[in-house]
Amino acid sequence: MSYDSIPAHLEMLQDSVRTKAYRNAIQEVVRPGDRVLDFGCGTGVLSIFAERAGASRVYAVDRSRMISAARTIFEENGCRNIETVSGDGGQVQLPSEVDVIVSEWMGHFLFAEQMLEPLLRLRDDFLRKGGRMIPASCSLHIGLVSTNRYLEELSFLCTRPYGIDFSAVGDWPFRDVGMLRMEPAELLPETVCIGELDLHTVTGTPRRLSGTLTSKQDATVFGLCGWFDAQLSESVKLSTSPFSPVTHWLQFHFPFERRLDVKAGEAIEIELEIIPLEGQSGYTWQARTATAVRDGRSWTQAEM
Repeated sequence: MSYDSIPAHLEMLQDSVRTKAYRNAIQEVVRPGDRVLDFGCGTGVLSIFAERAGASRVYAVDRSRMISAARTIFEENGCRNIETVSGDGGQVQLPSEVDVIVSEWMGHFLFAEQMLEPLLRLRDDFLRKGGRMIPASCSLHIGLVSTNRYLEELSFLCTRPYGIDFSAVGDWPFRDVGMLRMEPAELLPETVCIGELDLHTVTGTPRRLSGTLTSKQDATVFGLCGWFDAQLSESVKLSTSPFSPVTHWLQFHFPFERRLDVKAGEAIEIELEIIPLEGQSGYTWQARTATAVRDGRSWTQAEM
């Protein structure tokens, strides 16, 4: 979805869970007189929140054509302390350091938008020592998919539809990571955090994530579900979990080609690799699960 047009921005603004969480965090973190950088400002809603929280200057940065609309929105809302800057994280020059960087940079399962590295360049160049980040930290989480509904859908090519043998590509749907909205009832209740990022110190997108969870019941699982949480401020947390209020973010689905039977009390090891695509934007994701006592490995990978 292009950020040059309104549909993506309308979707985000209509996400009241996301937008109100940012407003509350900005009110908590921004102090009167602060200079604030809003990276990827879009229509400028976070910049307006920052000015209303008392910022003496807000630099609203965006590389899309929406920056011109944001400029008009600022004027029509009587914003006098917001300065628009066109460019991405590698091109932007600001007249001074800032006290706070706020950014809604997170894509599905955190990294899909590829905005982390540009954000960190701006942090290293312009955030003053002791400055604050919104969000302050992010974490990635995995749950086990307990419904076979997706297995049945993804196995369609293996059923000889229309009397045609599609076995040459029958397993391809299982190599793709899907983005969908899962219901709590489609997952086992146990989840695991597989990685945490402190936005004040992280240096880039991690390449390997891992964790171990233990089911409290005998179960058959058919894939992994991934999401992120963002600690926007000390008291404001935003979650994209299937177990939390719905946001515009979707969950990642890593399907298994074959079901995995697990026993109550059995440890399940989970590993994810995030591999940059050479000469392209995006990543290849590889996911692996294994039980601790027997070989029960299932693989899935996708280019995102």
